[in-house]
Amino acid sequence: MRRPRSWLLMAWMVVVAACQGGPQPSASSASTLPREDLLILMTSKTALPPATIAAGDLPAPNSPEAALLVKYCTQCHALPSPTMHASVDWPVVLRRMWLRMDRLPDSLGIQIPDPSERIAMLGYFNLHALRVSGATLPEGPGRETFSMVCSRCHALPHPRDHSPQDWPAVVTRQFENMDRMNVTRPTAEETEQILGYLRVPRL
Repeated sequence: MRRPRSWLLMAWMVVVAACQGGPQPSASSASTLPREDLLILMTSKTALPPATIAAGDLPAPNSPEAALLVKYCTQCHALPSPTMHASVDWPVVLRRMWLRMDRLPDSLGIQIPDPSERIAMLGYFNLHALRVSGATLPEGPGRETFSMVCSRCHALPHPRDHSPQDWPAVVTRQFENMDRMNVTRPTAEETEQILGYLRVPRL
């Protein structure tokens, strides 16, 4: 039987309240928490996926695997898009989520996927994950900045994944995701270097 953990319970309640528009802990009550608990609360806030996709916009939205995402993932946060991470990253992300769910007290009423459902969910995420080239990134000005900045959140895409004309819109969308997840945007100079590197025509 899982043992309730007071700090994890409060952290999860904050997450659920935030997703459901419920009341948030006051500044005075938060200030009385131990430093370790405050760090956990901050981590919970910044690690949640942004609300970037609706259930009907999922790949193969009528599949049993998509239904599992809606059933389990939306209990505590926005529905994650499979393209948020590459296939090399999803196993780690899902393992972290399942570990958190397994340690929650039963009193929260959170439904937990069984082993077969977890395998199905992982297969779905991997099938529709962000496409990342296994080839070495081409040389060029801005390569190191691109690698440093963009690898903070996901595996690096290859510059050929989008046309030179499309990369500005793609980068802008990623910056908006960074804002939602409280990740600091690159500076104007770094952005110019990244776009300069990505917009070089390559065969």
